[in-house]
Amino acid sequence: MVDPSCDLNKQEEALLKRVDELIAVHQGDLRAVIETLLMAYDDRVDQVSNGFVRGRKRG
Repeated sequence: MVDPSCDLNKQEEALLKRVDELIAVHQGDLRAVIETLLMAYDDRVDQVSNGFVRGRKRG
């Protein structure tokens, strides 16, 4: 649930800024942006499943 005291416009602006930065870094190549996000997601999933479920941590 969203905290009612939280300013969603500021959060949305921050998110849009991050998206714009990713697009700029990849020189407008949206496929590269998506690939980067998927790799980051996959890495995070590996860290969580290995670190917390199986008792292993990558270091």
